[in-house]
Amino acid sequence: MPTKAALYARVSTRDKEQNPETQLLVLRDWAERQGLETTEYVDYASGKDLNRPAWQALTKDWRKGKIDVVVVLRLDRAFRSIVDMHNCFDEWEGRGIRFASITQPIDTGTATGKLMVNVLAAFAEFEREIASERIREGQARARKEGKKFGRAKIRLSPERAAKIIEKHDGNWSDAAEELSVSESTLRRRVKSLGVKPLVAI
Repeated sequence: MPTKAALYARVSTRDKEQNPETQLLVLRDWAERQGLETTEYVDYASGKDLNRPAWQALTKDWRKGKIDVVVVLRLDRAFRSIVDMHNCFDEWEGRGIRFASITQPIDTGTATGKLMVNVLAAFAEFEREIASERIREGQARARKEGKKFGRAKIRLSPERAAKIIEKHDGNWSDAAEELSVSESTLRRRVKSLGVKPLVAI
C-alpha cells in the first residue's frame, strides 16, 4: 500500500501576488522521487495560527487515517508558533505520522530531524516576538510625537476614478494596486462617488 503524503502550501494574505504553485512544484517533485501518493492542500492565509481552511481539512484527513506524512517547503509554511507545532507533533507521533520540511531539511522520522524542528521553531517565534516588540515601540514613539494611526483616505475625484478603472479595462484589482488601496476600499469609494465607468465591470 503506497505511503499517503499531504503536500501543504501556504501563501500569506499579505503576499497574494505570490503563486502557491511555486511551492507545489518543488513538493510534487520531492514526493514523486519518494514514490508517494499525494493530496494537495493550499491556504491563502496568515501563519499566525492553525485556523486556516486547508490546514483544517488536512487535520481532519490525518485524524481519519488518510495521511502518513505531511510535507511542506519550509517549516514556517506550516507553523509560526512553537506551541502549535508541538501540539501537532505530539499528535502525529501518537498516530505514526511523519513531518518533512524539504528545503531545510527536516524529517521527524529521524532524531536529528526532531531536534532541528524544535530549534528552528524556537528561533521563528523569537523573531516574531522581536518584530512585534519593535512595532509596539515604534507606535509608542509615534504617539508621543502626536502622530495618528488609521487608514489613509483616498483623494479621488469621480473623473479620476472613472479614468483609472477604464485605464485598466475594468480590472478593479489593478486599479486598486495603482492607488495603493485594497479592491474593497476602491469599490466603496467609487460607489460613494456615484461613478459609473464606461468599461463593463
